[in-house]
Amino acid sequence: MQAVWLAVAIAATVGYHLVLKLTPAGVNPFLSLAATYAGVTLLFLAAWLIVPAGAAPRSPLQPPNWTAAALAVTIVGLDLGFLLLYRTGFDVSLGQLVTQSVAALALLLLGVALFRERLSLVNVAGIGLCVLGLWLIYRK
Repeated sequence: MQAVWLAVAIAATVGYHLVLKLTPAGVNPFLSLAATYAGVTLLFLAAWLIVPAGAAPRSPLQPPNWTAAALAVTIVGLDLGFLLLYRTGFDVSLGQLVTQSVAALALLLLGVALFRERLSLVNVAGIGLCVLGLWLIYRK
């Protein structure tokens, strides 16, 4: 099942970046994203109502905790950041690669600092390759 969800995440990521890159420059980004998330809200509410209680974690009208609001704020930054990044002419072929590489490095440091995650020599070698890859991308 993990491979299925991995495929869904990959396909959704590709679609996400293509749609953002293809969003016309004349469209107001705030209104566009508001319409997007109104639709997303309706889809998730429908899924919550339709999916049987035993098929997915479900609690009846229990308010979500602080993480829902925090995720909403990060999603606004993510969507607005990519939409406006692509509007400035940034290549769609590099947008995800660069941001995910830098985010991976930041998460690596946070994982070690906050969650006591351990790094192996192989991890350190991968970090070096990631940094080298970013340098090669921007070398021109």
